[in-house]
Amino acid sequence: MVRAKGRENTRERIKSAAVEVFIEKGYDGTRMQEIATRAGANKAMIHYYFRSKSDLFQAILRETFEEMFQEMRQVRPLPKDIDPKELFPRLIHFHFGFLRRHPELPKLLAREIHTGNPLVQNILTEVMTKVRKDLLADILAAIRKMVQTQKLRPVDPLHTIWNVVSLSLFFFIAKPVLQIGWPEAFQQEEALFKKREKAIVDFILYGLLPR
Repeated sequence: MVRAKGRENTRERIKSAAVEVFIEKGYDGTRMQEIATRAGANKAMIHYYFRSKSDLFQAILRETFEEMFQEMRQVRPLPKDIDPKELFPRLIHFHFGFLRRHPELPKLLAREIHTGNPLVQNILTEVMTKVRKDLLADILAAIRKMVQTQKLRPVDPLHTIWNVVSLSLFFFIAKPVLQIGWPEAFQQEEALFKKREKAIVDFILYGLLPR
């Protein structure tokens, strides 16, 4: 049991080091030796867990997204007549919380999408197909129904989802810039994260609810 725990910790340490190097150097510029050095391991140890750089990179993305899918199951199924004041805080809490635990993910994806990395393109295609089928279809249907029953203003459901996603994404992508501009705001990050999540909920609901 202790040995298994040690192997798990080593594997996670390698993944964490790899994420740092992938973000700094990009996939093409990353060398396994640099990951090994950063992880305090050797190349043989890395190859014990991951056969190649491609396998390591894909494992990072697939396992992170699998965690997201597990959490998605807590959001669904949506109650038949869910209220906007329940739906949007639930969605924002799910998305903001996931990004908070994986703040490196947007930076890693943005860098590799920009360079046209086919591994990212393929994985994201799979992920978005599953997300659209397992979660977004229900959410879009719920928003359409809310508009029809005048629980929401006549908004576009798809753009509403994009707005929800964008507000959380922006915070984590722009965090290094925000920390330079407002260092005092980041002195108590726990309180800041809670305040930011609430601000997103308030902003979204203010824009959506009939007045």
